[in-house]
Amino acid sequence: MELKQLRCFVQAAEQGSLLRAAEQLNLSQPTLSRQIQALEQALNARLFQRTGRGVALTEAGRRALGHAKAVLENASRLRQETGQHKNTLGGRLSFGLPPSVGVRLTAPLVERFRALYPNVSLRLVEDLSGTIQEGLLNDTIDLGILYEVAAVSGVQTCFLGTEDLHLVCDQEHALASRDSVRFDEVVELPLILPGLRHGLRALVQQYAFREGLTVRTDLEVDSLRVQVDLVRRGLGVTLLPGVTLSVLCNVECLVAIPVVQPSLQRSCVLAWRRGRVLTPAADAMAQLIQAAFNDNSQDAALSGSGDLAVIRSK
Repeated sequence: MELKQLRCFVQAAEQGSLLRAAEQLNLSQPTLSRQIQALEQALNARLFQRTGRGVALTEAGRRALGHAKAVLENASRLRQETGQHKNTLGGRLSFGLPPSVGVRLTAPLVERFRALYPNVSLRLVEDLSGTIQEGLLNDTIDLGILYEVAAVSGVQTCFLGTEDLHLVCDQEHALASRDSVRFDEVVELPLILPGLRHGLRALVQQYAFREGLTVRTDLEVDSLRVQVDLVRRGLGVTLLPGVTLSVLCNVECLVAIPVVQPSLQRSCVLAWRRGRVLTPAADAMAQLIQAAFNDNSQDAALSGSGDLAVIRSK
């Protein structure tokens, strides 16, 4: 049972509508519904019943409402009395993430965090997964986003979400008109990929091993910008999430094609050193990151508003 679940429950009870409650909490309705469902599972009780005008509390919901309000009031009082209200939250926070995530997440995330916690001093590290992992282990980075395949036993993780990888090529490439491309075809292409310390490279190697294939890497490039530039110049192809390509500049001539048989998916996780207690600032950042990944209504904000490349997501 979590406070955010209780907030969703109380707001829905007061509004009598999941849609209005979601608007009040700045959430999508599916996200709010999932929070309430999780609370119902924790309590082993149905809290709402649908009506023609919205939702109404069940008998169990009416009994739970007073307790939920009391818990939220006590939590608010605890924050105030311990000086961890958002206006007084301070300290330093070092946060790391890979470039393919950072290109679409960093700016809106920092903007939101600074608006809520202006007294926290932020240090941002956008680097390869291996570098971020090392920073977590030696305490130079407090909190980071990793790809699950790259995470090691020394870090504790929290699942954020999955994303599909696409083959990215020049629009003049022989495969550019295809609706999809098989993975056994991908590994035969001149791939431009990061080095072995990067989560993406490890993931591709893992898929290839499962399929009994060998990855052909013509160029190892640890810079996302350079990878995309080389692809744009027709020197090879790469693998990226379609949404990452859509927010990069000068990629109008590139095409993202879904990979199939198998489809390539990677899981993003929030990570910190195992055994380390997160500071209030790190905990606040973690909550914002989880909200950004969980709330479907944030997709447009996190993917930017610039010109889109040619993206095929069939």
